[in-house]
Amino acid sequence: MPTISDLSFPAEGVFEVHVHLGGAVPIHRLYESAVDRGIRLPVQTYDEFADLLHRRSDNSGSLEKYLEIYEVAERIQSGPQALRESVLIALNGAARTGGSTRVAAEGEALVPLPQRLPLTGIELRLNPLKRNGGGIWDLDRVMLAACSGVEELQTAYKGRVQAGLIVCLGRDLPDEQNEILARKTALWASKGLPVVGVDLAGPESANPLSDPVSLRRMAEFFETAAVGRTVHCGETRSINLDTFMATVRELKPHRIGHPLAAARALWEDGDDRGLRMLAERGIVAELCVVSNLLTRAVENVEQYGRLLKTLDDYGIEYCFSTDAPALQKSTLASELELLLSRGAATLDQLERSLVSAARCTFLPRKAAPRRRSSDQSVVSMS
Repeated sequence: MPTISDLSFPAEGVFEVHVHLGGAVPIHRLYESAVDRGIRLPVQTYDEFADLLHRRSDNSGSLEKYLEIYEVAERIQSGPQALRESVLIALNGAARTGGSTRVAAEGEALVPLPQRLPLTGIELRLNPLKRNGGGIWDLDRVMLAACSGVEELQTAYKGRVQAGLIVCLGRDLPDEQNEILARKTALWASKGLPVVGVDLAGPESANPLSDPVSLRRMAEFFETAAVGRTVHCGETRSINLDTFMATVRELKPHRIGHPLAAARALWEDGDDRGLRMLAERGIVAELCVVSNLLTRAVENVEQYGRLLKTLDDYGIEYCFSTDAPALQKSTLASELELLLSRGAATLDQLERSLVSAARCTFLPRKAAPRRRSSDQSVVSMS
């Protein structure tokens, strides 16, 4: 049976493009930060805290339940100093473990170097308005601190690792706040800060954008941001196929997170309009194996295999990321290993996904971009 060590990867290395800061700092580091800063927590002991934040099948089961503890992490990560520290911890941990299939509680890789994915690019996403203490801290200072963490990481790794930030607008935020975020995103990017993209995240039930007026307003915010575009859309049944397609049409994303609405429409109703739209527009699907299973967006690993086959059948590119590695206690390598070990994905599918990730990243390119082709340069891990 093939394993991660049998993979070949693009010459550019491995890029992870869908990671939320709220889920990327180890639980024990969040607890230590909360204790150090005197933040009141909803539980009394560390064991209770670790149990509360760890995302598992018994405390998830839907997107809403999966997301309900993010407010705790965001509160701990609030303020310039705490946010900079969180960005450094998240990026440094990902870069240091090199895509290991197993990581110890203290963050050390537990597999030999040749068996790790050569992680060379990380896009970290966050909503800075959820980390400024409701206006206690200046939003520009908060984001500048996050950006300084990115730049320090890149300096420390001497260019071996690239990183950038994606600003998340919120389905659970009012238009006024999303407009502020959009304008600030454009400003930060124009000043040369490592802000590379804009996203729409949060519980889809809070605002599925089924109202054309709300959708048009969100499209205006995306246009204002003037950076790379991705959007969470179709993970839950709160978004039907028509709303999914309208969102893609109006927001014009380059990538789309968890586009299960398109696949479900084909499987359940024989309607492939959403899949054809993704293929025609060249939109890359961002897939996050463990989080999709925890939220029940995908019922089981076997259905994940069906999803990949469906995307392949329609010529839709896809890439894999961890979403919330620290809270799920997973890594990109362990999630790919899961697909391989259960027969849900082949080496060819995973290798193509790595090429797609390197092609679709919003990070500045060190060399001319290359389309996937039969003569794509690869380097073997074996």
